[in-house]
Amino acid sequence: MPSATSSIGSAGLVDQLAQFIQQQSLQPGDRLPSIRDLADHFGVKAGLVRDALLDAQGRGLVKVLPRAGAFVETPVESVQPSTSAERLGQRLRELLAAENQNLFHLLDARETLELSLIAQAARKRQIEDLFSLRDILEQMAAIPPKKRRENYVRLDIEFHLEIARLSGNAVMAAMLCAVMEELAPHLLELRWSPKRHSDTEESHARLYSALVAGDASLAQQETRNHLQHAYKSLLDRIRQPPKVG
Repeated sequence: MPSATSSIGSAGLVDQLAQFIQQQSLQPGDRLPSIRDLADHFGVKAGLVRDALLDAQGRGLVKVLPRAGAFVETPVESVQPSTSAERLGQRLRELLAAENQNLFHLLDARETLELSLIAQAARKRQIEDLFSLRDILEQMAAIPPKKRRENYVRLDIEFHLEIARLSGNAVMAAMLCAVMEELAPHLLELRWSPKRHSDTEESHARLYSALVAGDASLAQQETRNHLQHAYKSLLDRIRQPPKVG
């Protein structure tokens, strides 16, 4: 089953591959599943898995052999992130996971990061850069209603992390990824009614249109509106007493 905390981009998927290797207790020399099977497992395109395997090979985690597949090369514990931004993201994830975080502090951090990132993305994006965002929106729209909660949240997170990647600021993108991993369990607990799906899709469409237009000010305003909706939904959930029995 795809992870709700999966991040868009090959660098983020390398972390997911490392977790998969640990969870499956794979050892050096063991063969990984096929690219197609890994794509199904993580809920991403095969091309993204292929890129992630090459990145993982560059970090010494796996060895990719033509027509043979990918094999574990080095124990996960001995592999270090390849860039300073990745190391920062990993360290921040460790710090956030070390203790329970105040939900609203996480939401404030998310808003601060996303407002800056989407403005940078709007200024720097090329139209061809937006294909990946459009693809995510199409995947979200294609999810059957009964399977929407986990898959939809995963893609929702990927959508926002892809905008972060488009900003070109790898440090802030790594920070947002760490914050979103902490928020993911809370987002999964929300009730995803047809109206909520409709409102979210319309909001995403407006965010996308602002990026297409290259309008940083509009993109930030749509981001504020989008995050306020998520903030209200989480606050409403906290106000409701837990179900008994």
